[in-house]
Amino acid sequence: MPPNLNRLSGSTDHHNSALASWLADCVVDEAAAARSRQRSLQQQVAEESSLAGVLLDLAEQQHFVSIKTVMRHTCEGQIISVGADFVLLLSHDNEEILIPVHSVAVIKGGSTNRRCLGARTLSRVGFTDIVGGLVADKAQVVVVSGDERIFGILQGAGFDVIALASQSTNDFDSRELVHVGRSAIDHIIILMR
Repeated sequence: MPPNLNRLSGSTDHHNSALASWLADCVVDEAAAARSRQRSLQQQVAEESSLAGVLLDLAEQQHFVSIKTVMRHTCEGQIISVGADFVLLLSHDNEEILIPVHSVAVIKGGSTNRRCLGARTLSRVGFTDIVGGLVADKAQVVVVSGDERIFGILQGAGFDVIALASQSTNDFDSRELVHVGRSAIDHIIILMR
């Protein structure tokens, strides 16, 4: 509330000084209120963030990232796609690496000049949809599960399992059908579609 200038006694300089002081107080109060609103909005965005949303923010920045999985594998490349429960990288060697979000432990990369807030609406396309497309393409892949690396051609994908015709590195004519539980998949390297 502005000072009652009629009650102030003295010169015009005193009136101007009181008005200037009141205006300065208003500016300080407004700045404090703006900082408080900004902190509140940042807190709200942080509470709504998700790992997949952070991955989507990083994809838009088009930087190379390093993703350490829960099974301690490191996957590096540029994020080219993010779905409801997966991230797809393009490695330095032009290999596509499909990682279920449940396998992502640590993400390094991106710019510190732009925060990745992860409060985003994601695609409804999921890991199972992508693997199903790869099955239709008869993609040659390496499925990594723990310390196991299974090389083969994708044959089928269900809700919680994938099947591939595994190929021995010594005998390319000998194949066996291998099933891998989806929750055990650390990542899939797509060699050829």
